[in-house]
Amino acid sequence: MNPPKDTSLILKLLFRRPILTGIIIFLLSIAFSFYTSFSEYKFIKLDQDQLVTLKLNELRKSIISTIDEGKTAMKTLAFISENYPVDTNFELIGKEILESNPKIDVIQLLDSGKIIAVYPIHGNESVLGYDILSDTVTKSEALEAIRRRDVYFAGPIDLKQGGRGLVGRFPIFKGGQFKGFSACIIFQNSLVSSLQLDQENDLFYYQLDKFNPNTGKRDYLLPLPDEKKEILGQKAETTIEEGGLTLSVQYIDSPISSRLITQAIIQGLFSILLGFFAWNFARQPAHLAKKVEEQSKALKESNQRYEYATIATSDVIWDWDLKTGHIYRSSQFYKMLGFKPDEYTGIVDVFRSRIHPQDREEAVNELNETIAGEKSYWENEFRIQNGEGEYIYVIDKGHILRDKNGKAIRMIGATQDITKRKNTELALKKEKDRLNYVIDGTQAGTWEWNVQTGETVFNESWAKIIGYTLDEIQPVSIDTWIKFSHPEDLKKSNEELKLYFEGKKDRYEAEVRMKHKNGSWRWVLDRGRAFSWTEDGKPLMMFGTHLDITHIKTQEEEIQKTNQKLLAANEELKVFASLASHDMKEPLRMISSFLSLLKKKYQEVLDAKGNQFIDFAVDGSKRLTALIDNLLEYSKIGFDLNLAENINTKKLLDEILELKKQVILEIGAEITIGDLPNIRGVKTPIQSLFQNLISNALKFRQKGKVPKIVINGHETENFWEFSVSDNGIGIESEYIDKIFEILVKLHSKDEYSGTGLGLAMCKKIVNQHGGNIWVESTPGLGSKFNFSIKKNGI
Repeated sequence: MNPPKDTSLILKLLFRRPILTGIIIFLLSIAFSFYTSFSEYKFIKLDQDQLVTLKLNELRKSIISTIDEGKTAMKTLAFISENYPVDTNFELIGKEILESNPKIDVIQLLDSGKIIAVYPIHGNESVLGYDILSDTVTKSEALEAIRRRDVYFAGPIDLKQGGRGLVGRFPIFKGGQFKGFSACIIFQNSLVSSLQLDQENDLFYYQLDKFNPNTGKRDYLLPLPDEKKEILGQKAETTIEEGGLTLSVQYIDSPISSRLITQAIIQGLFSILLGFFAWNFARQPAHLAKKVEEQSKALKESNQRYEYATIATSDVIWDWDLKTGHIYRSSQFYKMLGFKPDEYTGIVDVFRSRIHPQDREEAVNELNETIAGEKSYWENEFRIQNGEGEYIYVIDKGHILRDKNGKAIRMIGATQDITKRKNTELALKKEKDRLNYVIDGTQAGTWEWNVQTGETVFNESWAKIIGYTLDEIQPVSIDTWIKFSHPEDLKKSNEELKLYFEGKKDRYEAEVRMKHKNGSWRWVLDRGRAFSWTEDGKPLMMFGTHLDITHIKTQEEEIQKTNQKLLAANEELKVFASLASHDMKEPLRMISSFLSLLKKKYQEVLDAKGNQFIDFAVDGSKRLTALIDNLLEYSKIGFDLNLAENINTKKLLDEILELKKQVILEIGAEITIGDLPNIRGVKTPIQSLFQNLISNALKFRQKGKVPKIVINGHETENFWEFSVSDNGIGIESEYIDKIFEILVKLHSKDEYSGTGLGLAMCKKIVNQHGGNIWVESTPGLGSKFNFSIKKNGI
C-alpha cells in the first residue's frame, strides 16, 4: 500500500532538506521538553504540597490529641475540686488522672494564682506556693485563660522546676467568681517523643512556636535547624487555637524552580543534540522513528507516574474543576466505596445522596463557605454510605486554587477511610466515660455491677467502710452486698432499684445498714446509675458509690430524741400554764366581785375619790385577767405536724371577716382582698395570725379617716408571702424592731386597749411555719405587715 501523495511529498522535502528537518525536530523537541517540564513541575509541586499538608495534618492531629488529653485532665481535676475535697488525697487523684492521660507529665491545682498541689511531687517541689499571677513571665497568658473562661496553653516557656514545655491552664469559677486554676504540663522532650520526629534524617523540618508578648519575639519549642542545612522546599503551617501556637512543616529540598531550570537546560541541550542528529540522520527515517518512539515512551512513563502513586496509597485522589463541574477521581474511590465506575461523576451527588443525614448539612455548608471565602484548605470528617449500604468514617481534605481575583477555580484533594481509627476513638471515649463515673465516686466506696450476671467489683474503700480489707471479703459478687446488708433495709433497697429500672426515678438511691467487722451496724448511703443497657432495654452495667453516713444518722436520732423531750416539756408547760392561770384568775374574780359589791353598798357613803379608786381596782383586775388569758393563749400556740392541712386562705379570711362584721360596719372600714395562694399549715394558728393583723389594722386607725385595709398574697419558689396594709396611724421607726417582742405596748391603755401580746403571737406562729414577719410603716400614712410561710416547712 502506497502512502498518499501529499504525505510522500512532505517526507521527500524533509529528507531533501536536512537543516530544515533538524530545525523542525529541534522546535518540536524543545516544545515537548517545555511541556513535560511544566507537567512535571505541576506534579512535583502538587506532590510536595500534598506531602507537606499530610505531614502537617498528621502532626496537628497528634498535638491536638495531646492537648485534648490535657483538657480532659484539667477539666476532670476542676470537676473533682469543685465537688470534693482534694487536698488530703491529691496524690491519688493526680496519679489516677495521669494514668488515664499518659501524654501529660504533671498535674497541678491552683488557689487563685498560687500552686497548692502538684503531682508527681518528686522533682516539682519548688513550684509549691509559686504565684503565677504575680510573675510577669506567666501572668499575661494566665489572664488569657481567665478571659477565655476555657483551657489555654502557655509557652513554650522555661519551667520553674527546670526544663522547657507547655503549661495548660483551666480557670475554675464558683458562683461566677474566679477561684483558681487546674493546670497541666507537657514537657518539651515528652512532646517531641510523642510526635516521633527525626530532624536529622527526615524529609521535613518541623517547628512549633508562638509570639511571646513579654519579649516581643517568637519562642520555639522544637529544635532550630542546623545553620549548614538549607530548608528551601514547600512549607505549610496551621494554628493551634488553644495556645496561639503555630505549627509548621517544610520540605527539605531545593526550590522546584531551580531544579526545573537545570532540567530545562539539560532538555534544551538535548533538543539541540536531537536536532543535530535529526539533521545528521535525515536520511535515516528508521533510526529517527526509533528515537521518537523512545521519547514517546518516556512521556508515557512520566504521565503514569502520578497514577502509580495513587495506586500505591489507599487514599482517594480527586481533582474538581469548579468552572465546569467535572471531577476526576482515582480508582481507589470505587474500591473504597464499592461504586461502579460510571456512578457519581459529580461531587454534589455524593454529598446529597451518600453522606449520613446527620453530617450532610454541616459538610455541605462548610464546603460552600470555604469555597466562597478566602481559605485555601478544606478538611472535614463525616460518615458516608458505601455500595453495600454501610456507613464508613472518612476524612476529606482539599487544596483550593484561586484566580487573581480570589475566586476558587479548582480543588484538588484526597479522601481517606478512617473507620478503624474512629471506632477506636469511640471505644476510648466509652472507656473514659466509665472512668469519669469512677472519679465521680472519689472519697467513697465504689461498686460496679453486671446486673445480668451478678458479677460485682468493689474498691478498697467499699470494704473499709465495714471494717474489712478487700482481700478479706474475696470472692465478691452481688451476694456479698446481700450478706452484709440489714435484712429490713434490703426490701426498701430492692423497691428503690425497681423504680429506677422502670424509669420512674433518674437514679437509684437508698439508705441501708451494713454489718461492721466489730459487730456494729454502719449506715450507708447507696447510690448508683446504669451506664449500659441490653438491646431489649434491660440494665446491663451499673456503677455506684457507698458513703458512710453513720454520724449523720446518729445526729438525726439525737435530734429526734431532743425534739421528743421538748414536746414533752411543752406539754407539761401548757398544763402548768393552764393550772397557773386558773389559780391566778380565781382570786382576781373574787377581788373584782367584792370590789363591785363594796361599790354597790357604799357608793353613797364614799366620796367621788373613793368610788374612783374602786373603779381603778376593778378595771385593773379585768385587765390583769385579760393579760393572763392572752399569756395562756400565747403559751398554748403549738405546732403539731399531724394537724397540718391544705388551707384555702380566701375562705379562711371570709370566716374571720364574718366574725369581725359588726366592728367593720360600725367604723365603716373598707377591706380589699387580692388573689391569695392556697397554703399548707396548721389552720388554727394561721387563723389567729390573720385575725390579729386585721384587728390591729382596725384598732390603730386615724380619727376622721375611713379605715382601708388591703390583703394580698403571692407564691415564690420556696415561700408563700402575704401582706396586710392599712392607712392607720403608722409606727415610729425606732419602734419597728420592738413591736414583735412580748408584752410591748406603744400606746397607753387610755388610747388603745390591748395587752401587747398580739404581734408576739403572730411572730411565734410565722416562725413555727418556717417563715419570717416584718413591717414597713410611715407615721401618719399607715403600715404594711408582711409575713412568709415556708412551702416545705411542714
